[in-house]
Amino acid sequence: MNPDVRRIGIWAITAVLAVVVVVGFVRGDPTPEDRVARLGGAIKCPVCQGEAIIDSPSPTAQAMVEVLEEKVAAGESDGQIVDYFQTRFGDGIYLDPPFSGRTLLVWLLPAFAVIGGLWMIWSRRRGSIELSREPEPT
Repeated sequence: MNPDVRRIGIWAITAVLAVVVVVGFVRGDPTPEDRVARLGGAIKCPVCQGEAIIDSPSPTAQAMVEVLEEKVAAGESDGQIVDYFQTRFGDGIYLDPPFSGRTLLVWLLPAFAVIGGLWMIWSRRRGSIELSREPEPT
């Protein structure tokens, strides 16, 4: 690839990323509807399996969204709202569990699986290379 083309590409990507950051700062604070959508997307429906309360059609989830809307309208912080739901439903209320001692295995297991898979590929590939280098018996 031509160095000039590469340099122009890097500058273009940098400019696009800078514009995205500036637009994010200009937009300012999220609206209450944005906060409800974001928080409702992070809280798991206690009735449904793996579905956020904002997406769930269950009456329980709809009631939780109404409570969420009330708390956002009352001016409570995101932390206070999440603590409210966590106190009532426990740590299982999160769609993405927090990184803590009890959930450490949930966060580290995928990394161990990837490392184990890469090790298996590497060891099998190394074994096949060694087999191909063995001299043939005469």
